[in-house]
Amino acid sequence: MANKETLENVKIVQKSYDDAPYKSKTFYYTQPGRQQMVLKLLGFKTPDLEKARVLEIGCSFGGNVIPFALENPKAEVVGIDLSSVQIEEGNRIIEYLGLENIRLVHQNVLEFDEKLGKFDYIICHGVFSWVNEEVQRGILNVIKNHLSENGSAILSYNTYPGWKNLEVARDVMLFRDEMLKNRGEQINESNAVKYGRGAIEFLSQFSILNEKIKEGITGITEKDDYYILHEYFEENNKPLYLYEFNKMLLEHGLIHVVDSDLMKTFPNISNEIEEKLTAECGNDNVAKEQYYDFLLDRQFRISIVTHEANKEKINISKDIRITDLKEIELRGKYEKNKDGFYTIENNEIKDEEVSLILDILSENYPNTITIDELEKKVRERNKLENNTVYANAVYLMYGKLVEAYSNKLTVKKEEKVKINPKYKNYLNYFITNSNPVIAFASYQGTVNYDVINPVMLSIITLFDGTKTDEDIFNILLEKEKEGEVVISCEEGSSKEEVIRNNIEICRNFVEINFLNK
Repeated sequence: MANKETLENVKIVQKSYDDAPYKSKTFYYTQPGRQQMVLKLLGFKTPDLEKARVLEIGCSFGGNVIPFALENPKAEVVGIDLSSVQIEEGNRIIEYLGLENIRLVHQNVLEFDEKLGKFDYIICHGVFSWVNEEVQRGILNVIKNHLSENGSAILSYNTYPGWKNLEVARDVMLFRDEMLKNRGEQINESNAVKYGRGAIEFLSQFSILNEKIKEGITGITEKDDYYILHEYFEENNKPLYLYEFNKMLLEHGLIHVVDSDLMKTFPNISNEIEEKLTAECGNDNVAKEQYYDFLLDRQFRISIVTHEANKEKINISKDIRITDLKEIELRGKYEKNKDGFYTIENNEIKDEEVSLILDILSENYPNTITIDELEKKVRERNKLENNTVYANAVYLMYGKLVEAYSNKLTVKKEEKVKINPKYKNYLNYFITNSNPVIAFASYQGTVNYDVINPVMLSIITLFDGTKTDEDIFNILLEKEKEGEVVISCEEGSSKEEVIRNNIEICRNFVEINFLNK
């Protein structure tokens, strides 16, 4: 049973999210598919996605897991959240979508219903740092007791040392609100954020804080009100060092395996630094990652976690085995500059083999290709016995320069595109709601739109398998003449050009995100 202080704290948190709900988005790095791919890369096989049981702790309106439930009708998805407002509305959305494999439950994690059973994938994003230690341990208890034998979990949290810089911003916003409250000012959630923004703007303009801190806090003013409120004004905001977090995990029979953002576990640093850290840390991957965090001033992590008993099954190493690499699927689309070079992060790619890899990926896009198949194609084209495709593939993956998946994804090319019927209500939800509480996302979470052009959505719904692109063009032209659709065009372009361009964009969008799969 939770202590009295914790119960009171839980009530405060619940009211905070009831009064100012978060927009519920899909987060790519938390998805079961991402967890599966990363662990597969390290030689650890997690349960099949199609029939997986998935739990999200702190699910809000369900926006993060609804796309997964849509894509995997044989899977079972459960979300729990403190906010009854968000749970009720989320379940209304799920009912509208006609989904029977997902349900949201109004529940405190400290009173977790044991009858919910075991889960193959558990997601806890945007919660851990914003609750007290008792609730944190409650979350870890749920993961320990309800994660299947070879299952994995995601836990995101704010980290030191990077968050020490942002604490300046939090402190000045809380200070200003307290000062104004002491003067008799009525402080509510709305003007708390307003006054907080003002304090940050003042600090950004006049403080002699070092430039790194100033750069970090200046970006806060661009965030949504609800984000600032929950990120900086919650009673609890407890960043952790990675090693402290892992200590808590070990106390519950769990381990941090790797960051879902692979670059945080395997950063691109000099051989000299790597050698010094290896000499210092040996095979202690957490210690090495902690040094990385100190060196790179990290402020946020998304840890992939599993049972401590699985540690020996996992190749927690920068040295990825080729046998594990061979199963990973890649895709990407790249454009060459006027000089005929690919550019990635403003750097020209002049390595012939990397350029050839990007050629093959672009030609194959939007389909995926295994790294093994990619290696064979490179060998055929450059006629070399030996190549470094596997090493280059790892470099591209760690640098987030390619999309990586655990399963093959193949686009269905059709003259008359047909949206899978399961997406019909999902699309209609965004068409009929001017202020949706969930974001529009692909099931991988790689597409995530807060605001969607209603014209584009309308075009997508016209892909019903009976119409060519020309048919859709004529329909839209007629709708525009009748005033049902408003087509805006820039000077020098015609409405016809705009319509045709939008149809092409929508077709590409459907195919790239497998909405006709």
